[in-house]
Amino acid sequence: MGQWQVGTETLAACRFAFSPLVETVATLGILAEIRPEPWRRAWLATHQPAFHQHLAASPQLADWLAGRQAAYWPTEFRLPPPDPDATPHEFDLTGLDLAPALAELLGWTWQHVVRPEWPARLRALRADATGRRRLADHHGWPAALPVLGPRHRWLSTGRLQLTVPTDGPPDAELLFVPTGARHGWITQDATRVAVIYPISAAPVPTPRTPPASLGRLLGSARAELLAGLDRPRDTVQLATLTGLSPAAVDDHLTVLLDARLVAGARSGTAGRYYRTALAEALLSAQPG
Repeated sequence: MGQWQVGTETLAACRFAFSPLVETVATLGILAEIRPEPWRRAWLATHQPAFHQHLAASPQLADWLAGRQAAYWPTEFRLPPPDPDATPHEFDLTGLDLAPALAELLGWTWQHVVRPEWPARLRALRADATGRRRLADHHGWPAALPVLGPRHRWLSTGRLQLTVPTDGPPDAELLFVPTGARHGWITQDATRVAVIYPISAAPVPTPRTPPASLGRLLGSARAELLAGLDRPRDTVQLATLTGLSPAAVDDHLTVLLDARLVAGARSGTAGRYYRTALAEALLSAQPG
């Protein structure tokens, strides 16, 4: 392992990239989680039974996944950094030194889980990148990306210190790669270092327009907030999404928390909120 202190010029020139391969590895990690995050329950209920059935035919793969810490096993794939100029629609294992059974499992995960959701995932990943770029323009990169993963640290000088697989070349291009993974990681080649960071949930958004019946029950603002919590969001993100002021969002969230329709989680120093199982049942029961 090496250390790379990313200077302000490299940060200013950084780009975002989107990768079907990275997202497939991230999805494999989510499917293999023993204690998944609560906001993933509905998604896991859809996909996990087939995944476990597939794993049952290859016990060695199940043992491989179970024997590794969730925060670190994606690095064992040694993925190359994605090409930020490539069209992000192709899943390609070319050049990866993987055991045939592991390559087959990744291919299965892409075909049966990620590929059908890829257009929606890509829209969500791009929206995350756009929002963070806008936040960086106004408040700097440490504010835009405070939580990247276990191998980074923002320094008081504004530099980003990364623990990279090998010593980072001083002229390497820095990429940020959003993903639905629970944990971030870093990949590197001769010319690029990619920081893969989590956006906190499997990025498959549900429609944000609340059913009219829910608006009549809860009030239009609270119904819109509940519909917007298709994945964890903080107060500022919810205010941007709904057009409400942060203070109004806080007031409505207090009511939704008291009603057990929303629960809170911590991400770095920011509080994030997500829909509870009760809220999911309420939304699914509405006629529209």
